[in-house]
Amino acid sequence: MNDKLRVGIYQAPDIPQSFRVYAANVTSHFPAHNVELIPFSAKDDLPKTADVLWDIRSGGGNPPLEFMMNGPPLVITVHGFAPITLSGWEYFKTIKGMLMSGRYSREKLARWKDLKDGVAALIAVSNYTKSEAVQMTGITADRIAVCHHGVDTASFTPDPNAERGNYFLHVSNDEPRKNVARIVAAFSRLRKSSDTRLLLKLPKQHAARYKGIEGVEVIEGMLSTEELASLYRRALGFVFPSLYEGFGMPILEAMACGCPVITSNVSACPEVAGDAALVIDPRDEGALFDAMQALYHERNTRDRLVSDGLEKIKSFTWQESSACHAKMFSTAAQHAT
Repeated sequence: MNDKLRVGIYQAPDIPQSFRVYAANVTSHFPAHNVELIPFSAKDDLPKTADVLWDIRSGGGNPPLEFMMNGPPLVITVHGFAPITLSGWEYFKTIKGMLMSGRYSREKLARWKDLKDGVAALIAVSNYTKSEAVQMTGITADRIAVCHHGVDTASFTPDPNAERGNYFLHVSNDEPRKNVARIVAAFSRLRKSSDTRLLLKLPKQHAARYKGIEGVEVIEGMLSTEELASLYRRALGFVFPSLYEGFGMPILEAMACGCPVITSNVSACPEVAGDAALVIDPRDEGALFDAMQALYHERNTRDRLVSDGLEKIKSFTWQESSACHAKMFSTAAQHAT
């Protein structure tokens, strides 16, 4: 007799890499919860004998895919609603996107309203995302569980012997919500009275716009996990003042490596960082400059944030996240009619 909970996981080729990494970390602990995965990638191979279906791809406020509602109970992981929450110019890179942002948002929200009754449960990656999901989708709070991400403490580890470098670090995809322009502006003010550097790890196609700025170095190529961890370990600080994050995984990665963090007081960032980071208004360039200046000049501040960060990450484990997911799947399966 097979007493495992059988979960059909949607794994289409176009799912963003960050969502794949999330799913890989969560599912690596499923054997401990007696969960068996059944991958599928299209309507034709939807596993109708599964106990539940799991769609991992609801980022950007994307509504459910209708074909998944013609089978077992559907559980959706919601990563955030950035293009709906933010103004068009703070999210989209193109003029067309900015002009069409209102229409895109209305279409997504209307689709959620039409399909919400066919969703058995939502998994939100933060309390902030849960609150937005209730507002945006119309799905009631009792059908939404918050399952925080964890951090890979086998890969992202501190090194007490690593010498602190003379640079700040930022890692992102350079979307407008990542706030890179303000980071560079605040750094340029600091550079006038210091010899510090700013390392930007960005996609190759976005690197050109930041080249030639004094003190700014752009890393274009792919980095291994160990190379990224090494950059975190030696940085004066990780600068991550996003305008919107559904969770904010890099905050935990930096902390796990013993790197002081500057982040935002909006969206999920303060929920993840707590008191273990310098938390500022991301739209206030002066506040960002002050925070960077504090990390540059004040070793006591850096040391405190390192210690607090290493303690903070203990609250975020993939084992706990996996258990949270398994519980939600089981609840959805039991409530199926």
